Amino acid sequence: MRKFIFLVFLLSFSANVFVQAQAATENAPSWGIRFTGFIKSDYWFDSRRVVAAREDLFLLFPASELADREGNDINAHAGFNYSAITSRLTGIISGPDAFGAKTSGVIEADFSGVTNADINGFRLRHAFGTLRWEKSELLFGQFWHPMFVTEVFPNVISLNTGAPFQPFIRNPQIAYTRYLGRHSLQLTLLSQRDNASDGPEGPKPDYLRNSLLPNAHLQWQLKAGPFTFGAAADFKKLKPKLLTDSLFITKETFNSWAFMGYAKYVNHILALRFKTIYGQNLTEHLMLGGYAVRNIDPAKGFQSYTPTNHLFVWGNITYGTRVQPGLFVGYAKNFGTTHQNAGVYYARGHNIAYLYRIAPSLSFISNKVQISTEFEYTSAAFGQPDSNGIVQNPTEKANLRALLTFFYFF
Repeated sequence: MRKFIFLVFLLSFSANVFVQAQAATENAPSWGIRFTGFIKSDYWFDSRRVVAAREDLFLLFPASELADREGNDINAHAGFNYSAITSRLTGIISGPDAFGAKTSGVIEADFSGVTNADINGFRLRHAFGTLRWEKSELLFGQFWHPMFVTEVFPNVISLNTGAPFQPFIRNPQIAYTRYLGRHSLQLTLLSQRDNASDGPEGPKPDYLRNSLLPNAHLQWQLKAGPFTFGAAADFKKLKPKLLTDSLFITKETFNSWAFMGYAKYVNHILALRFKTIYGQNLTEHLMLGGYAVRNIDPAKGFQSYTPTNHLFVWGNITYGTRVQPGLFVGYAKNFGTTHQNAGVYYARGHNIAYLYRIAPSLSFISNKVQISTEFEYTSAAFGQPDSNGIVQNPTEKANLRALLTFFYFF
């Protein structure tokens, strides 16, 4: 009898412990990190040599004519490549409230390295945390530059994501967003890291850092049902040199501005996206432009600078879910430098009068697998810039890229 009573007591105690443990598990906070990402493999063919990054995976535009001793164009040469370096791992972080705000974070990396010399290197893409209150949000860390606009960017297959017509840049930053019903207003202060402005010592973040002012960005956005609209202004100051070539301290700086407008319409099968930018000195965004030396003091080597001015416009349409055709069209126009210049440029494509791209695509999507193909026709009009930076007697050179991409999402 005693053994029976003891057994009943033991079973009752064990059941109670199990129920309490299960309740504690169910009520425990779901803090931690969840990993997502994809395995991605690209296969492509180019009809011409190109200006690109990451072993030509990140295509910008076709290379200009380069003649051999008999006048033949060396760059009129086709090529192909395969790559899986943009396979990606993303950690989505959740945590307890802080300062009365919901907290979250993201850390993301891939294997494309920071430069071509670092291909297959594990490199940081994003690393940021957020504090979200009822009507405001604070983001701190490395994330897309707000001119990328995470709500409105091209849905294309190519890694370039529409560059050089669309900004493609990630920055260390502090961003504050105020939510006003359907409207939001964002102020962002940014530095530069992997994507940096060009200058006398090549692309470096030092030119912005030495100016003592962060890149400042103000953006308004409206979300109304299936529609999204936005407008923004962007300002930065650069100090290209601390010393002249004659070893005199120089304090010369210059300013540049960019203005942007965009729109999007999305329902369950159709997406329409549009963006236009009129901007100066957008080299670090992997777009056309930069700046030129305006004047040079022959005695001490002091230099002043003048930015380039470009217009960028793109539109993108996709339709469907399991079978998804798409089309991207982009155009860029060079309006020269703000002032006359001395012919020394720190810029990308300063000898291109205009640039355009037409890129139809087709994707087949089944659960976690996507197989996509895209034909990307990009044409650049090369010429010789005059003293105002206006390209004279442009001649078009074009490249056709045939791209096949496999995704496995997890």
